[in-house]
Amino acid sequence: MKKILVTGATGKQGSATAYELLKNNFEVYALTRNPHSPEALNLEKAGAFLVKGDLEDIEGLREIFKKVDGLYLVLPPVWVSSRETDEKEADAGIQAINLAKEQGVEFVLYSSVLGSDKQELFRPRFKFTIEKYLWESGLQGAVIRPASFMENLLLPSFGLAEGNFINPLSEEKAVPWVATSDIGAFARIIFQNYKEFDGKTVDFGGESLTPKQVLNLLEEKLSQRINFVQVPLEVLYQQSETFAKLVEMIDKEGYDPIDHKFISSWIPKLTGFAQWMDETGIKKIKELGSEGN
Repeated sequence: MKKILVTGATGKQGSATAYELLKNNFEVYALTRNPHSPEALNLEKAGAFLVKGDLEDIEGLREIFKKVDGLYLVLPPVWVSSRETDEKEADAGIQAINLAKEQGVEFVLYSSVLGSDKQELFRPRFKFTIEKYLWESGLQGAVIRPASFMENLLLPSFGLAEGNFINPLSEEKAVPWVATSDIGAFARIIFQNYKEFDGKTVDFGGESLTPKQVLNLLEEKLSQRINFVQVPLEVLYQQSETFAKLVEMIDKEGYDPIDHKFISSWIPKLTGFAQWMDETGIKKIKELGSEGN
């Protein structure tokens, strides 16, 4: 297994996976809507073959699917989710799996989301739909379910550029976090050992932290006071009913325990939150603040 098509190749986890594969002598085909973007050009400089295209136009990808051994399937993020966006994502994932089977792709690694199975109660056609379709397809494959990205803290919705930490969860509700670089490393390991991972679903995340613990770490590492903004559930419902129900699910049930022993048997140590802040977070959060001035 040497030729891998990476969808979402200029996104956070797609690019992390592409660079990991390139560093380990894989031939990487990077799917991007805009091959002239800085992110795409950097991938090309690193040795990736850029593929202009979109999973929504699946027919245009027939030839590239025929060329590769493996597919890293991650769907574009949706920041304001709804029943319609969930349906669209499920359809795109199913079409990609169908084409992979038709064109003889040997192995599909699908990146879902932590707790996808629990979300099926209020998201009947979403990421868990794609997971089930992969298993029913008869293809060799695996599913990775990443936890919350540490890099998501850089999104405007968290408000760090303005000195805020906008939080939708209960203050003391701990959830696991993960650095996208670790997702890329684990994806690479799965492709290197695809026969051992065939049929496996892996919940993937590191240390669990409450919003208050995240806030304390941010204040300590940035050496500044940050305003904690708790978003009421009724406000979340006004913004996105789907997201509000997700927050309710996490608050009431939480996530299933992650098998850290299994993960550490492949990656001895994941990036901790403090480590991510020291290596990446502090610099990028300060850049957010300077951009807003």
